[in-house]
Amino acid sequence: MMLVLMVLALILSFALIVLVTIQPRQTQIFSTDATSNIGKPSYWSSQPIRKFLTLAISIALFILLLIFMIVSYK
Repeated sequence: MMLVLMVLALILSFALIVLVTIQPRQTQIFSTDATSNIGKPSYWSSQPIRKFLTLAISIALFILLLIFMIVSYK
């Protein structure tokens, strides 16, 4: 059981690192940031599947680590 949780945590961690690395970057200029984004697509409109997958994997990893802590505490 512990070995399966560790392997799953390793796989999810690696997948999260890869997904965060390939996320598109946007420079922020705080003086014009509020007005320069008017009319541009929102954050989720740009590559929504990749961003949703990143969110889902990070939530899955968080839940897995909580389960791992509970199992290893007993």
